[in-house]
Amino acid sequence: MAKKLITRNILKALQLVRAQESISRSQVGEKLGASPFLVSQICDALLGAGFITEAGLGDSTGGRRPTLLSLRKGFGRIVGVHFGSFNVRIALTDFGGTLIEYLKDESKASHGPEVALHHLFQLIDRVLEKAGIGYSELDGIGIGVSGVLDRSTGQILFWPKLPLWVNVPIKHMLEERYKTLVELDDTSRTRAYAESRLGGAGWANHFVYISSGAGVGAALFLNGQLYSGAAGFAGEFGHMTVSEEGPLCSCGNRGCLETMVSAWTLIRKARQGLDDGLSNTLKKMTQDSPESLSVEMIAKAARNGDRFSRRLLSEAGMYLGRGIVGLVNLLNPELIVIGAAMASAAGDLLLPEIERVVQDRAMILGEHQVKIQISKLDEKEWAIGASFQVAEKALINAFLRFQEKKKRIVRSPAVRSSKDDL
Repeated sequence: MAKKLITRNILKALQLVRAQESISRSQVGEKLGASPFLVSQICDALLGAGFITEAGLGDSTGGRRPTLLSLRKGFGRIVGVHFGSFNVRIALTDFGGTLIEYLKDESKASHGPEVALHHLFQLIDRVLEKAGIGYSELDGIGIGVSGVLDRSTGQILFWPKLPLWVNVPIKHMLEERYKTLVELDDTSRTRAYAESRLGGAGWANHFVYISSGAGVGAALFLNGQLYSGAAGFAGEFGHMTVSEEGPLCSCGNRGCLETMVSAWTLIRKARQGLDDGLSNTLKKMTQDSPESLSVEMIAKAARNGDRFSRRLLSEAGMYLGRGIVGLVNLLNPELIVIGAAMASAAGDLLLPEIERVVQDRAMILGEHQVKIQISKLDEKEWAIGASFQVAEKALINAFLRFQEKKKRIVRSPAVRSSKDDL
């Protein structure tokens, strides 16, 4: 029983060290509610096993400066995959999220799952080969996908605008090929993991990450934990109705947020404007080729004073602000972070209108007013976020394997003694 208790505390301590970039032994003891003697045993065991390392000295609170502990750099091998409608981003990291290798390529999602997943496997293999890593050395794969998921079965149920993706068992397929732990989640959530660990949301205990790209989604961090809902579908922010007379959405409803503010919607409206002769600036930028239009072009035209482009972005900000008001009134978060392609290209142009709408309509103002900011994460960090979702389980599995290996060595006839049998 005592050994099981120590093992449980070791696992908890390992989770604490991973969750913090650095932590002192006394802080580990406070979090675990354990005595200094037990904490010393736990930390010495993890140091001896090579899972953690001493990482300098912390600030003094009156006595000696404490020695800080952190995960050993370079320990573990995790693949993080951000799999989108157009592009796939793959990061190979250690357990702490330190980037080892990175690759970006087209996802080929529009070609259907058979072609796209064959391509994905080739890209993952290329990343592993470049790093000199075999399948057996891989501790886990975390993958974020833009489709609608069933996390309990690891399937992509469907993917709006990509009709070939129906009931695709992507988690099982990755497990079968790589024989490792695999975790599947929505790209909004994997970006939110990255925002919490690498971005500007580390200070917030209650925050919402809004992904505004080809589609619109959200991830909810409540009490420092990602909230998934009863069936794992929490965060379908893009299907909140913001205009009863709006266009028909892929979900079957009208006027969903996704039909009003997504990158697809913005480009469609801009093309219609070109047809109607509303923007000479965009006409010149596209060289009379509307299919080349992008959100980046629209944002650039707006910054250059194009009134049509400014109006498009202002309208998108207004609708996004209306959706955010609902989140603010319902959840009372400290922080809302807006990320993905729309935010990267035009966040500075969307934010003033979003803030205006929230200021006018939200019930919670004054000192408790929510802070709204645009994500500063880059594409590499989106993929690292996918690795974070699996890293904790993979780290625990690595420790349990280490413990089992120790037991086998102790039980072997060559090293067994009467004392070992106790």
